[in-house]
Amino acid sequence: MEFKHRSVLLEETVNGLNIKPDGIYVDGTLGGGGHAYEICRRLGDKGSIIGI
Repeated sequence: MEFKHRSVLLEETVNGLNIKPDGIYVDGTLGGGGHAYEICRRLGDKGSIIGI
């Protein structure tokens, strides 16, 4: 059996952050990377994310 990570409440969570293209964000629960990936998609060249 293959495990595939599925982020819970992905859209609701990321939309609630009101991502700014040049913002700095911290994902303190970096696991499968689903939320972090979606945040990165919304960042511009000057934005960044830190995963722990």
